[in-house]
Amino acid sequence: MNNKFTPGLFTLALIFITSVSIQAQRPAMKYGDVTKEELLITHCPIDSNAHAYYIYDYGKAYFEYGTTRIVSDRPDSENNGFQLYFTRQFRIKILDNQGFSWADVEIPLYHENNEEERTTGVKAATYNLEGGKIVRTKLNASDIIREETSENWMTKKFALPNVRAGSIIEVEYSIKSDYFFNLRDWKFQYSIPVLQSDYHIRIPDYFVFNATQRGYFPIKVKNTSQNKQLEFTYVQVNDGQIRTTDTYTKKYDYMEIYDHYHVENIPAFPSEGFLRTKDNYLTRIEFELAYTKFPNQTTKSYTTTWDQVDNKLLDNANFGKQLDNSGHFKRKTEALKSLNLGDDSLMNAAFHHIKKTMVWNGIRSKYTSFPLSKTYKEGGGNCSDVNLNLVVLLNTLGFNAYPVILSTQENGIIHPAHPSLTRFNYVIAMVQIDSSAYLMDATDPSSEINLIPIRCLNDKGRVIDKSKHDWINLMDYKSYQLTSKFDLSFDENFVLTGNEGMMLKEYAAYNFIKDFKKYNTKEEYTQSLEKKNGGLSIEKMELSDMDSITGSINVSYQIKIENPAEVSDNLLYFSPAINPFIENNPFKLPKRDYPVEFNYPYRIQQICTIELPENYEVSELPEATVLKLPDNSIKFIYQVNVIGNKVNLVSRFFINKSIFLPDEYESLKQIYDLILNKQKEMIVLKKI
Repeated sequence: MNNKFTPGLFTLALIFITSVSIQAQRPAMKYGDVTKEELLITHCPIDSNAHAYYIYDYGKAYFEYGTTRIVSDRPDSENNGFQLYFTRQFRIKILDNQGFSWADVEIPLYHENNEEERTTGVKAATYNLEGGKIVRTKLNASDIIREETSENWMTKKFALPNVRAGSIIEVEYSIKSDYFFNLRDWKFQYSIPVLQSDYHIRIPDYFVFNATQRGYFPIKVKNTSQNKQLEFTYVQVNDGQIRTTDTYTKKYDYMEIYDHYHVENIPAFPSEGFLRTKDNYLTRIEFELAYTKFPNQTTKSYTTTWDQVDNKLLDNANFGKQLDNSGHFKRKTEALKSLNLGDDSLMNAAFHHIKKTMVWNGIRSKYTSFPLSKTYKEGGGNCSDVNLNLVVLLNTLGFNAYPVILSTQENGIIHPAHPSLTRFNYVIAMVQIDSSAYLMDATDPSSEINLIPIRCLNDKGRVIDKSKHDWINLMDYKSYQLTSKFDLSFDENFVLTGNEGMMLKEYAAYNFIKDFKKYNTKEEYTQSLEKKNGGLSIEKMELSDMDSITGSINVSYQIKIENPAEVSDNLLYFSPAINPFIENNPFKLPKRDYPVEFNYPYRIQQICTIELPENYEVSELPEATVLKLPDNSIKFIYQVNVIGNKVNLVSRFFINKSIFLPDEYESLKQIYDLILNKQKEMIVLKKI
């Protein structure tokens, strides 16, 4: 890819450029200048609970010309044109062993075709105090590894050596890039505190970037500019000789824009769960190249539209062009059509055929790795290989099937106002029948139609088609449905024994299968449950066929619960909520500045029948309760009654939406507290 600027071409002449060197501001701390005072610190100055913290994080980005001399009879130098440079230097204090992971460093590098960004001057070291002296352990270059992380990104990785509690690690590296659209974003906030962070950017006004600030902490910005000048020397070579009369210079004046972004004492991001990825909400600055305007050249726009994104994919040999190749499905299409199935059954048969025939290799990509016929024949590939084969098969069967590109949860949400192809990292399939959409991901054997893997539940996906330019909601197609039934009785030692049965549907069934398959046998699985629940013993586990979860999965056990009650004189106390679905309140922050995100709606029901011990009667029962938020987004129903010598509990819990905004957080936290307390209420039995 050529991103070079060559202003003012003339006949048989190339450009000689003398650039004004850009002197970026130096970091506040010199590399290697670690002090004993820093090493002796045992707690973060702004957070006594931190396991590590950034002492400082410094970055600079700037543009320069690389070539000083080009003559007309020589090939164009690879350094002819603007290049983008980026340098980062940071220092982290490791306070205890829970902070050791911050010594694992990754440097992402963009590549396209045969060109890639290059790192220079990688330095890293660990500092420790030994016998009152500072000991520095350097990173060996041989410990740096390369890993392909996606179709356009390679990552250099390394782990700092000799890290221990109290260490300081320091890293410095530079990146040289021909991709001037790839001005690095900058994160000011992490899951550990940051004492100081600075990002310096110097940009010639030939480049115009849109800058977007995210997160909840203010960023101090200082904007300045200064006049600069580029002097071009045009050199003409005649008959292998350079004559003075064939050399002349031309000067271009331009403005250099200087932006300095600065923060101090940024607290750790307080992640408490129920968040698809914290990167959506961290304080940071993002850049997008809007356009370039070079002398004697027309303005080139880089701000694309979503329709252009669609068309680029459709024209791509490893995406849209693959959808026209369906010959490898001729026999399978004929076999499926001969079954004379209805639409739902035929679609399901095609989906399950790809699931059983192709194995996902774990790689997430928008593009196929090989022609679809090859990956189908070989029985596997990346997510695009698998799901584009599914799209083609569905289309040959007469369905209106389309690829849907998306960003997985850990990759972050796609901003609909910022058209971009590079931010997508995954592909699934969609069928449109009348007004209904059916989503499918054949990479996961446990998935079903409209029950896509949890990694894909991330806001919206983009439907790719020549005539269908649209977004599709990825959320709330299916819910988490669980019904638990207990039939128990007290024995003479006040031990509860009896049966438990569960009916799991949709994502409850999906999650159960995922969890169950981690173990080799039913016995290993039940042992894990016993370990998690002290006093619980499980025998004779039975479960229905798990090959398909389009209906439900039924699970049953014989259980014994030790010490379920408190006995005092002639009274016995116990909670009828034997297996409460809320065991603690996960929402503990005094304030949450980012949303609470559930992956799906919840429908949970518990029915419990407990036969009373002999010679006891009910003295007190919890009152029936209905708790709900004003918009019914959460609802809890709790009712206990007595029929003969049995106590019956029926409780229901519903979460009816996926996202709760920050101003709903306090209400969410309060209703969880109320539900939790209600489940703890005791039935009181009195001896008669």
